[in-house]
Amino acid sequence: MKTFAEDRDVTYDLLSDADSAVIKRFGILNTTIDPDADVLNRATQKGFYGIPFPGVYVTDRDGRVTEKFFHRHYATRTSAGTIRDSAIGRILAKHEVPAAELGDEHVEVSVFLADEALKFEYTSTLHVRFEVADGYHIYADPLPDGFIASTATVVPTKGVRLGEPIYPATSEREFPQLGVTLNVYEEGTTDIAIPIALNAEILNWPIQDKPTEIEIPVDVVYQACSETVCYVPREETVVLKAPIEPLVMPGRRR
Repeated sequence: MKTFAEDRDVTYDLLSDADSAVIKRFGILNTTIDPDADVLNRATQKGFYGIPFPGVYVTDRDGRVTEKFFHRHYATRTSAGTIRDSAIGRILAKHEVPAAELGDEHVEVSVFLADEALKFEYTSTLHVRFEVADGYHIYADPLPDGFIASTATVVPTKGVRLGEPIYPATSEREFPQLGVTLNVYEEGTTDIAIPIALNAEILNWPIQDKPTEIEIPVDVVYQACSETVCYVPREETVVLKAPIEPLVMPGRRR
């Protein structure tokens, strides 16, 4: 554990859990691993049995668990930025994170990550933010035929694994002239969250020169409307350039 901490610049205390006692007490022993399996960890030359399901507990000041982030595969994690934003209940869009923008005087669109870089098998969050000007709105699903819903779709990209987009709650607005009530996103900020992670395709294992950046195209559709006018729908592709953080290999400092 000392070597692990030194390689990764870990400065806080780590728990040495003999015989996985604490792991078992918490009920997070990884039961998908065969205790008699011949597969060994290349760094330790020991089996993987006894490790927990990878996860993070978020606690309040009194130590009570408020959220849990766990995965079945031992190599999969939730990114620090995603956990932070979920824990505090809002998105901290820092200027250091990768971002791309487009828009006009009615709607500004920005695409940005929750983290400063993407890591192999760390699920980050790609945010698509609509900033709707005062006095305007954009439509949201479900809608009748003939109306354009606001959507964000990541174009399939080699080496990128995506989760289902998470759309925010909508408001209902009545349009007496049309005789309909429609779902809308009102003026202000609307965020669509898309889980995103890098998989093994991005690493090109046999090749020494690993990529250090990836371009992620995002298709954005929306239509800005005021109380009296709807403007031409916009269909745009925003390309986000995201750094790739290199893997930390055994014996190699971060």
